Amino acid sequence: MITIHLNNRSLDVDAHLNVLQLLHQIKSPTTGIAVAINAEIISHSKWETATFKPNDTVLIIQATQGG
Repeated sequence: MITIHLNNRSLDVDAHLNVLQLLHQIKSPTTGIAVAINAEIISHSKWETATFKPNDTVLIIQATQGG
């Protein structure tokens, strides 16, 4: 297990977890969102290969509509 910081919360996750698995684990939608690790946007095509290191800062942003 490693600790990451997800949207300003500490979260313990499996050391081999990838972005897509994290989204499923936290029951997040997988459309209409952006994911960044240490302020670097991770493209949707890399969600299955991008993994985490201890103390990574992860930000998940949900797109919203408005005017």
